[in-house]
Amino acid sequence: MASDTTRLVFALHFHQPHGNLDEVFADATERCYQPTLELLARHPHVATAIHVSGPLLDWLEQHQPDTIELLRGLVERGQVEVLGGGYQEPMLAILPDRDAHGQLERMADRCEALLGQRPLGMWLAERVWEPDLARPIASAGYRYTLLDDTHLRAAGAAEPLGAYYVTDKAGSTVAVLPIDRGLRTRIPFASVGDLIGYLREQRGRVVTYGDDAEKFGLWPTTERRVWHNGWLEELFVAFADNADWLKTVLPSAMMADTPSAGAIYIPTISYAEMGAWALPAEAAISYQELAQRLTLGGFDDQAERFLRGGIWQAFLAKYPQSNIIYRKMLRVSQLVEQARLRGDPNWRAACDALYRGQCNCAYWHGLFGGLYLQHLRAALMNALLEAEMLVEPRKTSTVTCTDHDGDLADDLLFETPELNLYVTPALGGCGLELDLRRARVHLTGVLARRFEAYHVDVPRAQVLSDEELDNVSAHDLVRATEEGLADKLFVDRHPRGAFVDHLLPTDLDADGFDHAYRCLADLGATRYEIAAVDSVSASAELRADAGAYQLRKRIEAERAGLTARYRLGANRGGRHALRFASEVDITLLSPDAVGGRRIVVLGEPADSADQAPGARCVHSAVKQVRVQCDDMGVDVTLVAEPAAQLWRLPIETVSQSERGFERAYQGTALVFVWDAEVGPGADFEASLSLSVNR
Repeated sequence: MASDTTRLVFALHFHQPHGNLDEVFADATERCYQPTLELLARHPHVATAIHVSGPLLDWLEQHQPDTIELLRGLVERGQVEVLGGGYQEPMLAILPDRDAHGQLERMADRCEALLGQRPLGMWLAERVWEPDLARPIASAGYRYTLLDDTHLRAAGAAEPLGAYYVTDKAGSTVAVLPIDRGLRTRIPFASVGDLIGYLREQRGRVVTYGDDAEKFGLWPTTERRVWHNGWLEELFVAFADNADWLKTVLPSAMMADTPSAGAIYIPTISYAEMGAWALPAEAAISYQELAQRLTLGGFDDQAERFLRGGIWQAFLAKYPQSNIIYRKMLRVSQLVEQARLRGDPNWRAACDALYRGQCNCAYWHGLFGGLYLQHLRAALMNALLEAEMLVEPRKTSTVTCTDHDGDLADDLLFETPELNLYVTPALGGCGLELDLRRARVHLTGVLARRFEAYHVDVPRAQVLSDEELDNVSAHDLVRATEEGLADKLFVDRHPRGAFVDHLLPTDLDADGFDHAYRCLADLGATRYEIAAVDSVSASAELRADAGAYQLRKRIEAERAGLTARYRLGANRGGRHALRFASEVDITLLSPDAVGGRRIVVLGEPADSADQAPGARCVHSAVKQVRVQCDDMGVDVTLVAEPAAQLWRLPIETVSQSERGFERAYQGTALVFVWDAEVGPGADFEASLSLSVNR
């Protein structure tokens, strides 16, 4: 091959997460994946590496087998090289070794069975790299992966970058192909002429392109550009027209006749945007401002090489809901491993469910909705609860005192045949996780409202259609999906979960609680003391000293129910009038009365519009509330003693996605409020119970 030939490794990543809606899979296949493969079939000179994630492979096999056959045909004729990876597109860096290896091996097995080729290379989810990953990747039989060129520059690689490098961990070696940023930013947003000109500048080199195939039709403006205006076909024709100096090559073929550029040891890193997204909001704003100042000062190269934000694991600290899913995943992984060791016949099915619960997309949030999408979070917890049910069918109720959430403080795990309630004494004694086991529903899987770095742009965002947009990357898009989003930017000042306690002033009403929270004592930030644990009765008592008040909270677990009993007293003399509240935040995935979703207050008309989950209302003297969702299998009753005022408050967030800024219903707060007076010899007592209806 001529020494001045540009060799292009052209790699595409096809992915939809576990739990995404069937209509989303179908739409993505029709508008993006199928036409991309059909275009490749018409241009056999375009050698391409393709990764199709496990959730998408499963869906295509069941719903669109013709697409699988088309891809298999491209593999058989030698035009496409299959890329593997973690089967359910997990974040490998956070998995136990056994799960990381299992996910990688399962993907290789499935690619060989479905597509006729066992992959030698792999796609790394979100290019989140840690030095230790060389070990599980190599042990699963993979020889190479693709990472951003910024990863290698951060390790000090000299310019121009080589075709590929090698790295190892404890002698386990893999190759790394650097994905060229110039190609990533141009495809498909630059003109084909500009792109070919850029490739001409790389004469004599191997350059690698690797990115999401969703940029070919699913990102804003790209369907018009890529398909209606024929951009991608024009590119493929240009590859043929410039074949005298430009050649697309498969990764393994390129590596077979090209020496490595040497050894390299890459730090923990992902792409630059991910580093900003992972930071707390205020830090993310400072990081972005610094990056902009360095760029304006002419230091873009140095900034790109050495300026990094947070690491992906920071999402587990940034978002409590992310950490809840992560800790549940680790607990279930251990249960599945114990089942394997004891020869439980259910362990393989449980392992399948566990792997589905490791799909990365709902563990974090950046440009795409991810964690903010209820149905994706719910799908992960559904899978994890399925795995738990398979290997841990319970006959009794227990309470365990252990550090579940990894904060070096004990938590209380109430586990019954029907329910899980994981209580965090260090965070206001609230239940951060309440699961309905038979329904496989994380009932309190509600994302709190919080300040995000991009909220500073919401007031200036306009409602625009795709037709009104210029040729713009989703990374640079500032638009709103509806008017008035700036008025929805609220921040929660307390945890979300089950049996969340509040000491409120008597003049605070439902609107004030929701939009301008005030309290007499911040119980959500108070560390409760574990006063007693009774394993026989599956109960525990918590105590909290909060300024002028002392609270005792006893939680009792039964087979199909939980009860929180409260006793509130005064630490100092005098009478204190106040409002005491216990809050349970629930998600039924939709604010509308569809699929049998309803919240019924005992004694109110059955046809009341207030039964819709997203209804905002106040009820007086409530003794009993029934929460139902027929298509999710949810049917629980909450009982207040004595009767309480009930504030029903829908929880809505404003987040960003590839469509722009959008409002999303996350769940409903059920706040049971009692007017109380405490003082010497006058304690206030109340209880709130939740039971599963058979």
